[in-house]
This record gives sequence, C-alpha cells and structure tokens, in this order.
Amino acid sequence: MGFYKNALISAGLLSCSLWASAGPLTDYSLIVFEDLSPSGSLHVHGRTFIGGDLNGSSPEFANALDKSLTLDTVEVAGDLNASGWLKVNAGALAYGGANNLSGVNCNGNAYGGSASCLHQVSGLDDKAASLYDTLKGESIYYAGLAATGNVGGGLFSYAGVDDLAVFEISGADLFNSNWALDLGAASYGIINVSGVNLSNSGATNLNSGFGNYTNILWNFYEADTLNVGNQWKGSVLAVDAVVSTWNDFEGSLAAKSYVGYGQVHNFPWGYTPPEIELPEPSVLLLLLSGLGLLGWRRARSA
Repeated sequence: MGFYKNALISAGLLSCSLWASAGPLTDYSLIVFEDLSPSGSLHVHGRTFIGGDLNGSSPEFANALDKSLTLDTVEVAGDLNASGWLKVNAGALAYGGANNLSGVNCNGNAYGGSASCLHQVSGLDDKAASLYDTLKGESIYYAGLAATGNVGGGLFSYAGVDDLAVFEISGADLFNSNWALDLGAASYGIINVSGVNLSNSGATNLNSGFGNYTNILWNFYEADTLNVGNQWKGSVLAVDAVVSTWNDFEGSLAAKSYVGYGQVHNFPWGYTPPEIELPEPSVLLLLLSGLGLLGWRRARSA
C-alpha cells in the first residue's frame, strides 16, 4: 500500500514563468495520483499516468494512438496487479513497483503482441508529485477566474469577445438539469463547479453545443467524490476526488483515483493558460500555503 506526503514546490520553479506551454491534460487522456481500480474492463484511448497501482480486469491502453510509437504511453508508479490480459495497443508501459500480471499483449508495431513493451523504471513517484503540483495549480488558477458567461435555464451562454469563456455553477445545480452550451465568439469554455461530494443520478445530460470536446474543461476544484454518471463531454479536472461513472469520458481526466468503468477517449484539453510571472519566493510560498497548493509524493512501505 502507498500513501502521499506533502512536498514543497522546488526552488527552481520560483524563477520561472507558469504554464508557458500546454499542460498535462493535453499530453494524457487519464491521470490518477493514487490507484487505478476500475469496476470493469477499462479502455483508455490516449496516454495514461497512474501514481499508484494498476488494478482491475483486462484493461486496454493507447487504443487510438499510432502503433509505430515506442515511447511510454502508460506509466505506473506502483504495482501491476490487473487480472486477465492487459493490452498496450501502442507504445510501451513503464512501471516502478512489482509486475504481478498474468498476461500482456503489446500490440504496437515494434512488439508484435509479445510482453516486451513492459520495462521497470525509477522516478515515477517524483513525476506524480510534479504532475499533481502542476494540475492543482491549474485548478486553483481556473477557479480564481471571474465568471464571464451566463448560467440559467439549462444553458451555459457567452456573449463576450474573449477567446475564453468562464462559467460558475454549484454541483447541486449542475446535476439537477440537462444542459446546452453556447460559447459564442469564444474558442474555449471553463466551467468551475463547486461542491465536495457530487453525483449525477442520471438526470443530467450534456446536449447541444458540447460536441467540440477538446474546447471544454470542467474544474471540480472542491470535489472529494465525483460520479458524473452519464457520458461526460469535455475534460475533467478533479485532482483531489475519487471519480466514477457508468459511461464514457469524451475528454481527458485528472483525478485522485478512478473507480468507474467507462472508456476515456482521446480528446485532450486544447487550451494553454497564459504565461504568468511568479512572485518572489517568500510571497509565493505564503500564497501557496494559503491556497493549499501542496505537492503529493507517493511513498512505499518497506
């Protein structure tokens, strides 16, 4: 069993700008910081990062990626515990713990259905901590943006001229209605959702306007548990939440852990936050302390 402990933001970051390039939700379809324990056979169509153990039955990864890839399309900091046959359909699988798999098919061109794409590496715990810091920072940044769009009558609408539309809604209101989206002149929409324990009983469907999955981000910045229920359109940022669903994600997902059985399709979040100059180290550390921006590092019991 593993656990997370607090980690300081490295001093090297203090002299840099924040988010000068696309973030992890562009690079990965699925990121979890603890175990991946799907309740059914999970298919992830893009890249995957798992900060804990890989559990579940007969998971499949990299379904929609180029089979000529040889980079690590799946990274698991902990143990490989999945039952049945694990399939890596493009690229390789890197892991940091023990390999307890009963069967593996590496279906990329370089591996020919063998198990040769698996390799053990070090440093994935540190990468998990870095990814958490980055995505927690993005979530806090997005949550602090002023709302520029309107919410009501089952519609998210934007009438401004900026490239980014920002909406605010409570989880209770979100999961009490069907919704449509009208971004107007904006290319991207961020929907900040408040609430700690959130669940869609099946009453909520995302209808017209949600078809461009790469341009929508749901920021569940307070969530500890989240069940989105039906097919969810757009990327989901819920770094401290245990997430579940009984349908598919049409976008990237970043969560504490994932216990659902829907597929995660390869529609990465397409927006890059603006370049932001960080304040002096002492000011920054006080700010991060106040916001609760703490890194997480996975430690393994002896």
